[in-house]
Amino acid sequence: MTGTSDSNVVEMIADLAPIWLPGCVVDAGQRTVEVGWGRGALQMSAVVGVGEIVERCLQLPKQLWPEQIEAWLRAVVAEGELATEEHRFGDVAERQRALLVQRGWSARTAGPVADALLPFGDHFEVVVFIKTGDELRRLTVVRRSMHGLGDPDVPSPVQLTLDEIADLVPQELDGFSVLSRDGDPLVSMAMVDRENLLPQASIGAGVLIGVPRLSTVAYCPADAGQARADALAQWVAESYRGASDQCSPDLYWLQGDLLVQVPVTLATPPSAVLPAALKPQPRRTWLRHLFGR
Repeated sequence: MTGTSDSNVVEMIADLAPIWLPGCVVDAGQRTVEVGWGRGALQMSAVVGVGEIVERCLQLPKQLWPEQIEAWLRAVVAEGELATEEHRFGDVAERQRALLVQRGWSARTAGPVADALLPFGDHFEVVVFIKTGDELRRLTVVRRSMHGLGDPDVPSPVQLTLDEIADLVPQELDGFSVLSRDGDPLVSMAMVDRENLLPQASIGAGVLIGVPRLSTVAYCPADAGQARADALAQWVAESYRGASDQCSPDLYWLQGDLLVQVPVTLATPPSAVLPAALKPQPRRTWLRHLFGR
């Protein structure tokens, strides 16, 4: 998009923001807006960049910009109020946590303000949360800035999470292994810490892995054969069905840093469509070699 188009959105924000939120200040040159919140004598404010809403508006017809801008501004104020509340529970930086979810989950479920995300390949994404009491609250880009969590010396939400699941021990089921902890959505992050929690992923052909629930990861050797792959696919499908913390019903081939989706049929029971590299190769006898039989 052109700079002129960017400027048009910023100008509209400058015109409309003070109408919806009296007292807010838009700096068109710095592309920021200062919003305030509070009750009585306790008043707080924050300066927030408008890049996110500008980009969102440029993907829509101009007549839809005002609605998007108002929703975003009011969401920013709500984020400020939430940030104020979160501070009352202690050090926010130490309460960061991360969840591995299916790619696109954040876009499908987020509100007017974008979530704080970390990339994780083509099939998953890592969403950052703040642990407040027993609740995990999604951390947005705006609130991360308000909390100062982008500073280099702030603890990593990924490492904080991996420390919390470091004691997971796999349970052996019918030909495959399961990492699970009831009610703990952090377990899905085991795929990120594969060196410690999934060391088999870097041995030989790696592992076939499923993350049917945020609280459950299941896997078996990638070259264990069709029968075991099918058993894993069926178990993953059953675990995913009806779960309150659903993640993904699919299987993936994890080998070192390589993560490839393995299709699963919709048949009953489902079965894994293994890539050729994971199918057993019959030994060729001299007779087959000489006569092609």
